[in-house]
Amino acid sequence: MNIRNADGEWVKWMPQNYDGTTGGLTTIREGLRRSLNLISVRMIQEVVPAQAVKQTARRMGMSTDIRAVDAIALGTSEVHLLEIVAAYGTFANKGVYCKPFGITRIEDRYGNVLKEYYPKREEVLSTETSYMMTNLLQTVLDRGTGGSVRWKYHFYHPAAGKTGTTQGWTDAWFVGYSPYIAAGAWFGVDDPQVSLGQGSDGSKAALPAWARFMKASHDTLTYGHLEFEQPEKVLDIKICQITKALPRNPCPLETEIFIAGTEPETRCSVHKN
Repeated sequence: MNIRNADGEWVKWMPQNYDGTTGGLTTIREGLRRSLNLISVRMIQEVVPAQAVKQTARRMGMSTDIRAVDAIALGTSEVHLLEIVAAYGTFANKGVYCKPFGITRIEDRYGNVLKEYYPKREEVLSTETSYMMTNLLQTVLDRGTGGSVRWKYHFYHPAAGKTGTTQGWTDAWFVGYSPYIAAGAWFGVDDPQVSLGQGSDGSKAALPAWARFMKASHDTLTYGHLEFEQPEKVLDIKICQITKALPRNPCPLETEIFIAGTEPETRCSVHKN
């Protein structure tokens, strides 16, 4: 799907991309990879209404006041770190939300199990939707704003995640997951007037802690190299790299994933046979 990477006629609000740039039609994947705010805002305005986003957030365990406004696309509503990590874990868990809990069992001094606890589990997303989100967020780590996870911190397990930065550099976030673990890092202070400093975005302030933790935990627990499982109804389709339509012979090609029934139906209108 292509979304306009362009300014609009905003009322009482002027969202901008991090680097101040605009452009033409941009895919959702590219928007997430480059952390383009305008793409996220356009998604709310043109594709998925804010109220639907709020309802999804509720199903995924968000207990704070999520305001159903356009700015929800940029994460302007406050959330608890634990809850958003659990929400991201839902993607890794194929759409099943597990409520976080801290005690798995109680034993006496002889090792006898006195009581065991199990998480509250609920399917809140389809397997296909969860995989689509994971695949998009993998792009952030593999060749986007979270790329230093790979080339600097040497965490090479399949993983997905997203940076986050508030206006004025007051908060920096990174939340992500592998097939084994979901984790998040937040840097900031209780006073929103206190800045972390110019340039202290999610990729510089929060990501290093996340990357070091994930590498250490996977190395310590000797987790194997496990890929995210692609559902049968998610298809790999060759499309034109320029128009994102079905290709003709001269088209430069790329592969994109689609849930069966949502793949492009029209041929590229730019490159002729």
